[in-house]
Amino acid sequence: MNIDRRTALAILSSARLAPLAMAQSRASAGPELEHPSLGNLFPQIDAYARALQPRYSFLQAQFTDLEHWRTVARAAYTDALSYHPPQCPLQGRTIDRQAHNGYVREEISFHTTPFTEVPATLLIPEKQLRSRAAIIALHDHGGFYYSGRSKLLENESEPKRLTDFRQQLYDGAAFAADYARAGYVVLTIDAFYFGDRRLQPASLPEAGTKALDGLARDSAAYIDAYNRLAGSYEHLTAKTLFLSGATWPGIITWDDKRSVEYLISRPEVNPNRIGCIGLSLGGLRAGHLAGLDPRIKSTVVCCFMSTTPPMLRNDVEHHTWMLYTPRAAEILDLPDLASLTAPNWLLVQYGKRDALFPAEGQTASAERLSAIFHKAGVPEHFRPSFWDVPHSFPKKMQEEALEWFGQTLNS
Repeated sequence: MNIDRRTALAILSSARLAPLAMAQSRASAGPELEHPSLGNLFPQIDAYARALQPRYSFLQAQFTDLEHWRTVARAAYTDALSYHPPQCPLQGRTIDRQAHNGYVREEISFHTTPFTEVPATLLIPEKQLRSRAAIIALHDHGGFYYSGRSKLLENESEPKRLTDFRQQLYDGAAFAADYARAGYVVLTIDAFYFGDRRLQPASLPEAGTKALDGLARDSAAYIDAYNRLAGSYEHLTAKTLFLSGATWPGIITWDDKRSVEYLISRPEVNPNRIGCIGLSLGGLRAGHLAGLDPRIKSTVVCCFMSTTPPMLRNDVEHHTWMLYTPRAAEILDLPDLASLTAPNWLLVQYGKRDALFPAEGQTASAERLSAIFHKAGVPEHFRPSFWDVPHSFPKKMQEEALEWFGQTLNS
């Protein structure tokens, strides 16, 4: 299908709030757009980005000792995340506990800050062992703010729109439940701005929520309208966070790290056998969590890995504000951040037809990660895996990830 520049930009603009829809639009549009999104302003930015070498990459010549590098690089990136709330007890509590098909499901909550209580779900395999491996399942973005952790779970009743969404991104599989049946304790939380932590329309000025008037809750029309509303507030949320001194990735990463602490507090979990996994935004979260928390022993990043410079041409406008950390590019690029998990284990799954990430960036990130793990002396601890799929996590990739955890968490 041939489209002109103006039509292409209209497609991009209408889809910028939903990465999944963006991927579909770009895939149908054919080859990469001829012109960069910023037109004549782009070459200067591109030249700067390609000349910039992340100062804390392990590939820099001054870094030879792995543990020293991990210490200083983590400190530098954590500082850039700019979210340092007061420490507090977890104050974990169980809200509900029910037996399901092959596992026990607990609805729980715990505090990540003195002013933040995070809702979560813990899945415990039926066949109890004294201490077993655990996986933190990190949900995606997908422009679907209405739901968070429920995207990854088997729910007794759920909106059809959520079922359809899971079918499109996950082959219909609630992989968190599948992994629990496979023998892993699985924890999943709602990230800030999603699910039970989503923006509440009733708290907003009335004029901003008229699109929801008269729509039945949980209907497809209501969920679609809500997701558009929440998407339109991303920029204001990001600006407010930045002005407050915080960042969106900082909040998300802090909460995910506290998830590790919660798992360690559970007697069912072996604290030395914890992994994490996620698709899309979940993949970004997995890279951050694994890179910044050494307690994560094995990680799967699905469809969220690229070097930054190739993304700048035509990809920034359809990515979320949740990606943006000021100064990140001069400290650690995305593959450098994930590589901080070395000598622990990292599997990165790429979609060859993933329209959210340029092929150049995907290939460059795999090469960069391979070089870092080789320099770290553990080349076999990193595996790049390229699949002929769009932006998604189908069952065959879920199975590869499960096999990866079997090899790296149970050895």
